Amino acid sequence: MIKDFKIKIEEPKLLSEDIADSIKRAIIKGKFKPGEKISEGELAESMGISRTPLREAFRKLENEGFIEIIPRKGAVVTEIDAKEAYDLYQIKSALEGLAARLAVGKVKEKDIEKLKKINAELSETIEEYDLESFYRTHCRFHEVFVKISGNNRLIHLISNLNDHFQRYGIASLALPGQYENTIRQHEEIIDAFQRGDERNVEEKVRENVLTGGSVLIDHLARTAPSPK
Repeated sequence: MIKDFKIKIEEPKLLSEDIADSIKRAIIKGKFKPGEKISEGELAESMGISRTPLREAFRKLENEGFIEIIPRKGAVVTEIDAKEAYDLYQIKSALEGLAARLAVGKVKEKDIEKLKKINAELSETIEEYDLESFYRTHCRFHEVFVKISGNNRLIHLISNLNDHFQRYGIASLALPGQYENTIRQHEEIIDAFQRGDERNVEEKVRENVLTGGSVLIDHLARTAPSPK
């Protein structure tokens, strides 16, 4: 698998963040499978880089939960863990629900129009079935009201959480019916914002997040190997 892993190098030397993002995308797309060892030497040669920035990228990916550095073995792609997924979705739903409630009194008509525009972009993305693009656009929708909340500490917490959440979020959206569910729930969030209903806005945002978690966790339970 390593020999097939290529990225386009625009500069002679890549930053460790760029390398980490490239490996992360490969893991999300399934080029590196859960449990698979990523050879440091082979990957460095394949990408045309030295081992120093690659090791920095590995540390970043380990902090975000994509890989585990095992002594005398190296970097191994982590499994998607149902318990961690449950914990992350619970935290994310609470934080983003709070941000949405705080944003209600501050949302202006231009913000409502922005939310509608982003949701329309999601509908267009369905036809292309571009999973990464759909996820990024979905995140942009939530970022609108998170920023409007005006609570800088809360915004920072959500941003940090999203670094760990990306793999689970994309895995959830890849499951049947999730595109349509997401767009429909966004419409309900927009409607609650337009009515200025703080309680309903918070409920709808929490529901939007938790639905993704429930679908993913159910999928993990159904596909888990039977105990020997």
